[in-house]
Amino acid sequence: MTNIKLVHRDCLSCEAILRKPPRGDLIIVSQCGGVTEPAIENKVYLFKSVDGGKTWSKPLDIFPVKDKAVYCTEVTVFDGVITAYLTIHNGKFIDYEHIILISRDDGLTWKNYGNIKWFESFVFIRGGIELKSGKRLFAFQNYPKTQDFNRELREKNDFIWKADIDFVENGVLLIDKDNEHNYAISSTVRLPMKYNNRRIWQWSEPTVVELDDNNLVMLLRFTGTGYLWRSNSFDGGLTWAQAYKTDIPNPGNKPKLIRGKQGEIILLNTPNNSTSVDLINRNPLSVWISYDNLKTWGYKKDLIDFEGYLSYPDGIISDDGKRILFSFELNRHDIYFVEHTIEE
Repeated sequence: MTNIKLVHRDCLSCEAILRKPPRGDLIIVSQCGGVTEPAIENKVYLFKSVDGGKTWSKPLDIFPVKDKAVYCTEVTVFDGVITAYLTIHNGKFIDYEHIILISRDDGLTWKNYGNIKWFESFVFIRGGIELKSGKRLFAFQNYPKTQDFNRELREKNDFIWKADIDFVENGVLLIDKDNEHNYAISSTVRLPMKYNNRRIWQWSEPTVVELDDNNLVMLLRFTGTGYLWRSNSFDGGLTWAQAYKTDIPNPGNKPKLIRGKQGEIILLNTPNNSTSVDLINRNPLSVWISYDNLKTWGYKKDLIDFEGYLSYPDGIISDDGKRILFSFELNRHDIYFVEHTIEE
């Protein structure tokens, strides 16, 4: 059974992220506002549900700031603390600043904990997970040396993707959960900005999952190829093998890997192998489940296939392990909450 609930409609809604705070409510954090993305009017709103997703609160601006755009790339909940990773910029991802925002009261209030210290260039922090080793892992997509182009692009009033760089680097940040100063940055997997003689700025949006044998898998969006790409790590995330094309269709849309309660691995994806950059190909929205560490997919179900483009699904597994709870955006305007009960 699949239940779908409209959460919010705006002139723009982009990358809704669903999480469960410590007290048991549900929250969705999403970029909203303005008519395009990026734009100076972009803000980050939080929506809360205290009844399991049946109803949702009015939006709360978690980082109100004038004359700057705000974007959220990841939200984590560890040890009773909600952390949002924000990118503040001029509306074109120029003059960017990456900050960490923390809430200790289920998202009611937020405190700025300063800049992300690990990267100087334009970077997005992605899905954070806790490994069986006790370390916390954060995937990232990093655009090296973009700071060198920042002034030039500002003077031209141009966007970050006009920076003359040849690839995006994807890797993970490993942090000791008991000592945040003990961290390591992995080797990186590069995706080129040019594929089959066509230049496409790559929003690679890596998602990572841990297998039963403690090895790690990273799936990457590679727009223009029609499929997700995969890299493996056999040393706890310190090094990553060269990425290769999988047989999982993807039209250039963010995927999401979630590890289930019994070790099963869940993939939220839009399995369409179009190589076009047209967003209309982001359909249908499906859940696939592997029960054998990604060797095969034992469960495939299209959850949503109504007209429109279905983007950026992101969420969690329920405490009982029987339901997948996630959010997605429809046509970059509507935010939806989905509760899917896994069929026996």
